Amino acid sequence: MKRFVLELKIAGINFFLVTAAVSLALLIFAAVAGPLLDFAPIAFEVLLPFYAAIAVGEWGRTRADSSFEAIAAQSRSRFFWTLCRSASVLTVVSLFAVTTMALAVLIRRELPFPTLLALYFPTAFFFSSLAVLVGSVSPQEHTATLVCGLFWLIALLTRSLLRLPGVEFVYPFLCFAGDVHGVWLWNKAIQTVMGAALWVAAWAYCRKK
Repeated sequence: MKRFVLELKIAGINFFLVTAAVSLALLIFAAVAGPLLDFAPIAFEVLLPFYAAIAVGEWGRTRADSSFEAIAAQSRSRFFWTLCRSASVLTVVSLFAVTTMALAVLIRRELPFPTLLALYFPTAFFFSSLAVLVGSVSPQEHTATLVCGLFWLIALLTRSLLRLPGVEFVYPFLCFAGDVHGVWLWNKAIQTVMGAALWVAAWAYCRKK
């Protein structure tokens, strides 16, 4: 617990202010958006998971940290340090996300709260895991955010690929794009497995180094 608190202190107050601002903006969006807007998938499957990846890539940076060499030399496990830093940032973002979900349910009453949790957590876990892997490999600042941003944008631009068989099981924004065959729970389960695989890859890389 002390390690998590320390990592959040390193992240700084700007991290909390920006995260709170993102949550507030989504709540305002929920309040003013019309009834025809499918708010829940946009906010909790597309936007907040992407912000989670940005937060992990920017405030949870590891290899690109200016003090990386000193930390790596003094730390008993580079992977444990990566895990603590990334998990602390993702936890804070997720707490704000859950609070936003609870208030959004009261404002719009579109989807039940458990469904919003299922929309957010697997997608956020996958994108943040991608940020962790890239951040563990690249010493360049903002590379993790760049890679996640490109992947996020390409996924949004290629939703037409859902016409191909099997793509709906791995497409990251299935509910937003339209779950025609009702396989979104399988989709989220597969995203969770892929996120875990990215963490295994990060562990293997840290162990190798």
